[in-house]
Amino acid sequence: MPPDEPDPFQREQELIDLLIDACPPPEGARVGPGDDAAVWGEREAITVDTMVEGVHWDARLRAADVGYKLVAVSVSDLGAMGARPAWMVLSVSVPSPVDAAWMEGFAEGLGQAARRWGVALIGGDTTRSPIRVLSITMGGVLESAPVLRTGARPGDDLWITGWPGLAGAGYLLADPPPAALAALRRPSPPSEFARAAARLGLPSAMMDTSDGLASDLPRLCRAAGVGATVDPHALPLHPSLEGQDRVALQVGGGDDFQLLLTAPPERAEALRALAAEHSVALSRVGRITPAGPVTLSGAAWPSGYSHFEASR
Repeated sequence: MPPDEPDPFQREQELIDLLIDACPPPEGARVGPGDDAAVWGEREAITVDTMVEGVHWDARLRAADVGYKLVAVSVSDLGAMGARPAWMVLSVSVPSPVDAAWMEGFAEGLGQAARRWGVALIGGDTTRSPIRVLSITMGGVLESAPVLRTGARPGDDLWITGWPGLAGAGYLLADPPPAALAALRRPSPPSEFARAAARLGLPSAMMDTSDGLASDLPRLCRAAGVGATVDPHALPLHPSLEGQDRVALQVGGGDDFQLLLTAPPERAEALRALAAEHSVALSRVGRITPAGPVTLSGAAWPSGYSHFEASR
């Protein structure tokens, strides 16, 4: 390939589209590719997440943190659909000889997260690999109609939970504060709040913030055929991040595993009350607009994270 010709696999979505187009249509799926989880039949939501050593974690995470986080990221996906996690199958690929102490730590964190969210391990696979590659396929039960990314409408308020950029600071800063490292190591997706909001029919659209606002909000908008405007001053800043580059961390940073949701303005008070009931930080940060660009008031929209572009 000539050096000035773009790599066709440079963009993650192009690779996803290639694989989808190569396979038969998902005729048994109520919700197929393109959302936080697939929905099979009436009530079963299914998602898969993979973590690769050196890509998704480094020495900042202990083995127990890796096990815990692997469960949490799939719980986050299911919560964004309005589903309660129920079971998982686990794939473990590690170098040989096996580092027994590392695996014991991994199992400890995996079990802690599985007990926290009530997830049963029902099967899996183990194999040898040059580096550690860990993957979970998780299934859950919908307690109401699934909340899809396609539901956002012009005029909807845009909300976010948690402290955007806090976990990203744990990854991006040379000397991150303890709160940022804690958020990076042990995500706490607000899955109970998400399911309650779905049961009450409050969100028009919902997704989890795994790759950061810069990547995730455009995905939601593309799915719904809308645009959005974000007020950077409305993004809640964790006290430990005072003095940092807010746009780079709060919009460009990832690994929060919180919720991005939209809702008509008349549902604002009900959402705030539900968030308070579940002790979830909830902030209104923008507005959904008619089809068009995703913009940041007073600043340029930063480039988002992609697995197949510049690494974090």
